[in-house]
Amino acid sequence: MTNIFKSKKNILIIIVMVIIGVGLVFYFTRTSPPAEIEEEEEAVSQQPVVPEDMKAGEVGEIGEGKSLAEVNPQTVTSPLRPFGSSIPAVISDTKGEIISIGEEGIIVRGSGENFEDQKPRDLAVKFTNQTRTFEKGQNNSYVGLESLKYLEIGQRILISSSENIRGKTEFLATYINKI
Repeated sequence: MTNIFKSKKNILIIIVMVIIGVGLVFYFTRTSPPAEIEEEEEAVSQQPVVPEDMKAGEVGEIGEGKSLAEVNPQTVTSPLRPFGSSIPAVISDTKGEIISIGEEGIIVRGSGENFEDQKPRDLAVKFTNQTRTFEKGQNNSYVGLESLKYLEIGQRILISSSENIRGKTEFLATYINKI
């Protein structure tokens, strides 16, 4: 009788172990996400977060299926960039001619180099208390909104920004250089 009792005891131990094993397998497969979800989450977490001021604007972008020559035929004879070269993802400088001076910035007729279609556009260039304006040759400079009084309509300038100005018609100026 002890053999029967021992075999029943062994069967009971085996059944309990199987139930525990199945329970553990079920628990771990239900609580851990599938490998492909883990990979997607890992890829998303590795994507850099681009600050708003470093995102490109949408002005002057060439639509799918269009060419630069179709959108701006003038670029065939007078391109701003070498033919076939692409516009950088981040642009921080442009140039133009001052057409208006306000209390907090200037309006500049931009050259078009910060737009994919290379079309000249009016740019609202805002000044801050840190905007630095340099005289030609960079011998003298002025800081902040005060420097607006040293600019003139018709003057050609180079504009630098700490923002990505690609495709934007309004942005903050970091530096203004008279040319």
